[in-house]
Amino acid sequence: MGNIAAFFDIDGTLVRESILIKHFKKLVKYGIIDEKHWVNSIRPKYEAFERRHGDFDDYLDEVSTIYKDELIGLNKSLIDFTAQQVIDEGGEMVYRYTRERIKWHREQGHKVFFISGSPDFLVGKLAKIYEITGYKGTHYNFDENDVFQGDIIQMWDSESKQKEFTAIAEKYDLDLDNSYAYGDTNGDFSMLKRMGHAIAINPSGKLLDMIREDEEVKSKVSIIIERKDLVYEVSPDVKILDV
Repeated sequence: MGNIAAFFDIDGTLVRESILIKHFKKLVKYGIIDEKHWVNSIRPKYEAFERRHGDFDDYLDEVSTIYKDELIGLNKSLIDFTAQQVIDEGGEMVYRYTRERIKWHREQGHKVFFISGSPDFLVGKLAKIYEITGYKGTHYNFDENDVFQGDIIQMWDSESKQKEFTAIAEKYDLDLDNSYAYGDTNGDFSMLKRMGHAIAINPSGKLLDMIREDEEVKSKVSIIIERKDLVYEVSPDVKILDV
């Protein structure tokens, strides 16, 4: 029998707001990213999402594309400096349930990993706060002069996460049938499907649909909702209101 592990997504599962978006806003504040991108491209999608008229994935895709393009030519030291500020200021603004689960897994002696589509230089700093076993984020390649040239190895889709947790399982001799996965969007579905214990935290509509359509996942998943001062569990068959 191998080691037991817990795999956590970060954005929307642990932290309440995407750490990439937080870093984007920080770079705009410092004038490193032109504010026109926020005003002309990002804010309309953000406001539509806030009014529940838009799709969060559309908003995040737009931010991610501009973010990557605007980092081109920047030195790693500047990116690291501003990234550290983001984590220092908001690294503990998280969901209570997820924070306590990380603590519980560590107390049980389980291996704990973050697998996230956010940049690895942000994910690594958050991983350090929670003293976990390891992490994997979207890798941003810097050249020999520590300058970002636009090359990334992304980690936000389900297939990429599956490849990563499979490699981690081999490296750490993990028993995935007795391990845990925590996620909130369809990009986390492969983790939820493969682990013996699947926990969906404030799941998106797309993820809930995928869970309902897969009997294996539906039969084992726990759906946790954290809202205001309440944390509660609902069935995958919970009634969804069309409003």
